[in-house]
Amino acid sequence: MKKLVPDPPSIDLSNATTANTPFGTNRMFAVRAGISAEEALLHACHLLQCAEATVSDAVDHLTLNDRSLVSGAGQHIETARALIDAVLDGVGVNRIFIPR
Repeated sequence: MKKLVPDPPSIDLSNATTANTPFGTNRMFAVRAGISAEEALLHACHLLQCAEATVSDAVDHLTLNDRSLVSGAGQHIETARALIDAVLDGVGVNRIFIPR
């Protein structure tokens, strides 16, 4: 049987780079254009690890309701980091593991 919808083209991140992307209040900060996708993903993974550690420490000092909210945010952070790790693993990037 012939496929009606072709497979999407594979994505090659080896030459992909970032675009200039302003962010923050009043767009004060920006990701510079031309940073390799690998480097950007590695840095994003590190930032998410730091956020995970912050959430983990904060949970111990909160009320039950606030703890649930922050724990939920922690799960989102962990999921985002897992997605980035999966992309990096999929393209065969050797990265430095920073334990939790």
